[in-house]
Amino acid sequence: MKNIKKDMINIGKAMLALGLQNTHCGNISVRVDDEIFITKTGSMKAHLKETDIVDPGLYEPKSGLFQASSETGTHKKILEYAGSVVHAHSMSATLLSYITEVIDPLDILGKKHLGLIPVMEFEYPVGSKEMEEEIPKILKNNKGMIIKTHGPITRGANVYEAFFHINISDYTSEILLNLNMLKIPTPSLPGMNYPKIDDYSVPPGKKDTKDLELIKQFKMVATDMFSMKLSPFHTGSISVQDGKEMLFSPFASSPDYFDNDIYRVDINDSYKDFFYTLHQAVYRYSHSQAAVFTHSPQAVVQGFRSIRAGEDRIIPIDAEGGYLYPAIPVVLPDEDIKVIIKKAERYKMVLIAGMGVLAIGHTPTHCIHHNSSMKNISFLKNQLEIMEKTKIIKDISRFLDKRGKDW
Repeated sequence: MKNIKKDMINIGKAMLALGLQNTHCGNISVRVDDEIFITKTGSMKAHLKETDIVDPGLYEPKSGLFQASSETGTHKKILEYAGSVVHAHSMSATLLSYITEVIDPLDILGKKHLGLIPVMEFEYPVGSKEMEEEIPKILKNNKGMIIKTHGPITRGANVYEAFFHINISDYTSEILLNLNMLKIPTPSLPGMNYPKIDDYSVPPGKKDTKDLELIKQFKMVATDMFSMKLSPFHTGSISVQDGKEMLFSPFASSPDYFDNDIYRVDINDSYKDFFYTLHQAVYRYSHSQAAVFTHSPQAVVQGFRSIRAGEDRIIPIDAEGGYLYPAIPVVLPDEDIKVIIKKAERYKMVLIAGMGVLAIGHTPTHCIHHNSSMKNISFLKNQLEIMEKTKIIKDISRFLDKRGKDW
């Protein structure tokens, strides 16, 4: 029981760290047999104590019923068929709910892990009987949904999976929201032929290396992925070469109070998952010793914008970005993997449209510099292009690094 509460406490911290809620909103619940554990109403999710988690009972009233979240009734009905429920107030998902009745992800993570995300309007969108009756019906056939003007609610087999689904709903919403503000008609975007990626699973925390310095580097990079929103929780990957093998960490993005798995993988073994294959290809077709892949939503937006405009590169618009990277290549997800690696080797990183950023280099901490720079480059371009469309600024093209066109 203590482990369940500890997991909920850690997820509460992570929710606030990502800005998925304010200090007191949102709720988390977990089912264990016929017991449920749910956060108290008004509890501070980043500072949960075990006494802030109560067990009102799944079928029969137990304790803390009047202290439990105002949406306990909704949670209890979902927990009849799910292991955990998480509700957050993601700003991107909430904003997108004002302009759509269903969210149709364009990115690989949204398509793979959530699919269509229903958006439903309620007369009373906070703790109402109508929500208690309708939301469990919707979530029985969907992993997540958005309560219009209120935010996402997701389910999972455990609290990590439910929180993962919240992250993906926020991530795919941020991408679509930016594309809308950029006035890029999403239905007209070319279809992405995405490769196969693994289903979500909770990392087991296995470390197949005793190199403490390497473990420390993996931890630092995973923490930066999470805290900078370079990749949603438990996405992104890190690897280093070790002879004919690589040390590989999938589902990497996480705060420093979570453990990460590190696997030893033969560079020439065959894997169906694209990210295993991509990292293996780095060491088969380049001289790099490390690689980091992240799913920055801002970078994915720039990738879609480039493909829509028929461009094969992103040219930075800021001084720092232009100094470090006059141009960043953009490729389609079905591009030949050798071509992807060669472009990454030449330009330090490559953006795979709809998927994210592969950076390669000497060490994981060397690589993550490129991923984090790409996030800033993309954020500035997205915002300046929105400002140009809304006539706050006249012409941003004069700020583009001139070397980037021919680089």
